[in-house]
Amino acid sequence: MRLRLTLGSALSLLLSGIIAASPGGLLPQWQEVFDPGSRLSLYFNLYLGGLLLGLTLARLTPVRHPWFSMAIVLAGLGLLGVASAQSFDAVLWAAFPLGLGVGAINLSGNSLPGDLYPERRMIVLSQVNAAFGVGAIATPFLVSFFPWREVLVVFAALAFLGAALVWKAPASSPPAADGGHPGNGWLWLLVLAIGLYAGLEQGFATFSGAYLTELGYPTALAGALLSAYWVAFTAGRLLMAYWVARDPLRHLTWLVCGAVGVALLYFLPPLPLLFPLAGFLIGPVFTTLMALGQGRVGNAAVAYALYAGASGSTLVPALFALLPVAGIPWGLLLVGLALLALTQRLRRLDARTAL
Repeated sequence: MRLRLTLGSALSLLLSGIIAASPGGLLPQWQEVFDPGSRLSLYFNLYLGGLLLGLTLARLTPVRHPWFSMAIVLAGLGLLGVASAQSFDAVLWAAFPLGLGVGAINLSGNSLPGDLYPERRMIVLSQVNAAFGVGAIATPFLVSFFPWREVLVVFAALAFLGAALVWKAPASSPPAADGGHPGNGWLWLLVLAIGLYAGLEQGFATFSGAYLTELGYPTALAGALLSAYWVAFTAGRLLMAYWVARDPLRHLTWLVCGAVGVALLYFLPPLPLLFPLAGFLIGPVFTTLMALGQGRVGNAAVAYALYAGASGSTLVPALFALLPVAGIPWGLLLVGLALLALTQRLRRLDARTAL
């Protein structure tokens, strides 16, 4: 049963990665078929509302059965709704249930493996989380080279399989006692940094393809590069974790500086083709910041991180959706600079605390 539940958790996080990468992968197709325009901003806001509600309901409900399975089914039904949409209004109707399902999936899918394998929680959780990257990597590639509606139907079938695998998932373990609470607004600076990071990550993922097609590059090339972005993102998270851990905030500063440099490349065609480098650079940011918060505040930091990530990954792209395509580089640059300033502020606050 433990193996079945672990596979189900991995499939649920695969689905979360698929849905996270879908707007970026599908935006060129949506522009051709629906011409969503500024209504894309409404999609992100509806998705955010569902995401926050789903996360809150999962946090307040320690009993996972049958709610975890139902959340995965709901996300699958949302994908079917998008696959069958004949207008962008139908896509908007699917945004809220997609967010509702993913919000619950993110919390349950990340916490269940740790409850199943308490003796090696970190290793198993890292392995299961790789499924998120696989979903994010595969989605832009598949929807660029195959009919996107049929691809979404296949994704929905995977969701229903995952729901069956996590059936009768055990309740959450009692939370561990929280640690000390740092003062001087440290936690809120951290939360804001996580929100900006999530917005930057999703901004690169969602709008880089549309920006490249605006420059005249083929849709298939944009989709392939978007998949490369998620490959680089996953590689950065896996390969750079040990280096970042030696001096987290100092090394994160360098990584964010690199991401700002990638944003500057957008002003110099054909250098925007190098945007997958941003994925490699920002990959370790979220896990590092969340680990810092967990060490300072305790397990409550996981919930704070998920709320901040959910807000940033939808609100920032919603603002980007209001920009003309030519303004996307400015949005990426400004968010990157804001994240850099917050990281520097956290470094200074940490240095004063250590004295």
